[in-house]
Amino acid sequence: MPLPEKYRRQLIETTAASERAARWDALRAWGRAVGEIVLWTGLGMALVFMAFHTNGVVVGRIYWLIGCIVWIGGVAKAVLGAYRRGLEEGLW
Repeated sequence: MPLPEKYRRQLIETTAASERAARWDALRAWGRAVGEIVLWTGLGMALVFMAFHTNGVVVGRIYWLIGCIVWIGGVAKAVLGAYRRGLEEGLW
């Protein structure tokens, strides 16, 4: 037995609204992950470039290592955080 036109139209409207909301949430989560990766990469690269700006070899190596730690650790944190949020939302 087919649905009455009123209920069918209401079902289509609510489904479309929830689909738009889900699409917006996915786009926002993707943007957050990309933003975090860009932020940590920028901070790490700034510290690595400070290694070339200093005059001392030891201070340069310290900046280099701290920059690599911030860069790689931050990107790993951002990627794993996005994966964890995806698990909580049931995306995979």
